[in-house]
Amino acid sequence: MLLRPQTIIAGYGKALPRNAIGAKGVQIYGPGAMFWSKKALVMRNAPYTIESPHLGQIETRLTFADAARSARGCRGFEDGLPCVAARVRVAMRGYRAADSMPEDQYPSRTKPSFHSAEELRAMLEEKAARARVPARV
Repeated sequence: MLLRPQTIIAGYGKALPRNAIGAKGVQIYGPGAMFWSKKALVMRNAPYTIESPHLGQIETRLTFADAARSARGCRGFEDGLPCVAARVRVAMRGYRAADSMPEDQYPSRTKPSFHSAEELRAMLEEKAARARVPARV
């Protein structure tokens, strides 16, 4: 679930349109497989791939859109699901994008943080050096 920042912090500014929430919104989800977490909900920044998907994600989203469009107009239930959802599930089962990224190359696997430890150390040294310089009057 993505929330507009205005939902959490009143007075943040004009409410964001739905298509811009991915860039500035906050993602809230249940801990799921994190059995060690005592939190009922987990908050984090939305993944950058919402706004900037890689090729495989774009292909998958287009295939999903085509499957949903082809099922448009069906009514009722199939296999315990609404008709459209059941047909999309059948169409997407086993799908793998031609340009899908190998799992070991996912950015979250190669660089788990936005900054590496070396970058953080350099930032710390730079900020500490600036803090030591007396302000000019």
